[in-house]
Amino acid sequence: MKSGKGKKAYIVIFGLLLILLLLKFFSFVSLQLYQNELGDTEDRIGKDKQERSFSFSVKEEEFVWKRDPIRLMFVGDLMMDWSVKETMDTKGVDYPFLYVREDIQSADIAIANLETTVTNIDHTYKDPNQLYNFQSKPEHIEGIVNAGIDLVSLANNHAMDYGEAGLLDTMKNLDDYGIDYIGAGTTIEEAFRSQTYEIHGQTINIMAATRFVPAVSWYTFDENTKAGVAGAYDLDFLIKKVKEEKEGADYLILFIHWGIERTDMPAEYQKYYVKKLAEAGIDAIIGHHPHWLQGFEYYDGVPVAYSLGNFLFPDYVTGNTAETGVLTLSIHKGELTMQFKPYYIYKDQIIELSRDEQQEVLNKLERLSFDVKIDGYEIINQR
Repeated sequence: MKSGKGKKAYIVIFGLLLILLLLKFFSFVSLQLYQNELGDTEDRIGKDKQERSFSFSVKEEEFVWKRDPIRLMFVGDLMMDWSVKETMDTKGVDYPFLYVREDIQSADIAIANLETTVTNIDHTYKDPNQLYNFQSKPEHIEGIVNAGIDLVSLANNHAMDYGEAGLLDTMKNLDDYGIDYIGAGTTIEEAFRSQTYEIHGQTINIMAATRFVPAVSWYTFDENTKAGVAGAYDLDFLIKKVKEEKEGADYLILFIHWGIERTDMPAEYQKYYVKKLAEAGIDAIIGHHPHWLQGFEYYDGVPVAYSLGNFLFPDYVTGNTAETGVLTLSIHKGELTMQFKPYYIYKDQIIELSRDEQQEVLNKLERLSFDVKIDGYEIINQR
């Protein structure tokens, strides 16, 4: 009996040892598999991190450029007197801009030439040097605010139609409605001072000047001057101011009142101005005053729009004087380009044109331009 029990005991012990060995073996194999899987997982995690990091950097870059291009919109001469004043009184301050405001409101900054005083002072303040003295209502500024205009130039030949008092009143009324202005001030330094805008990390300065006024007194400043405009007759002085205003800015744009009325080509002096201003560091030149649209060019890469014509003028305008549009100056990856969308002034309102009518205007502007091709609304440099 003893020997049988001993044999069974050996069998039990052997079985237990075998089970222990098998458990150890399976534990070892499981550990190896776990470590291998852990290694694979870590590799995957590392790879995922790299992919996620790469993916984020791409998205971040896309996000940076998604904010581009910076879009600055310019329009020509804006005058809210005569029939326009009556229409805004009867049909509302927004009526003239109903068809164009969506475009204007899409801009980062929208700029117009305010070809009128905005004041309620009486006729005794009229400048006798003027053939026509424009006077718009302060409350009608709300219309240009609602349309999306952020900045206006006062450097033109109607800003002082009601003398220094009218200009001071205009500046005050613009301030009251939150509209920035350039091209005028109580000192010559103020008149030439640019407005500065920080857009997507870029510093953009916009300044204004005029080379057409009815009297020298409009742009000369002395101890008795209460207000005046920035004159562009002295090119050397203008260049000096351009260099000053370019300091600390990524881009400097000049919005200038110049040229000859009712002509579709720039004067010779304008071509010389473009050359000297480009050499001085200006980044774009946008013009107005002729009341007609004129052509475009890229002088050494500097965008130039010679005249944007009228933007809003009374109901007597027709043909060339009624052709208008919105110029977009785009800044993308350090390059400045122009686009132009035509509109038309009809019965005190800026109205849309059919595609064929737009194309007719664009074809004409291409013929009037210098080494550019207009494709759609894009003004393409051919130099």
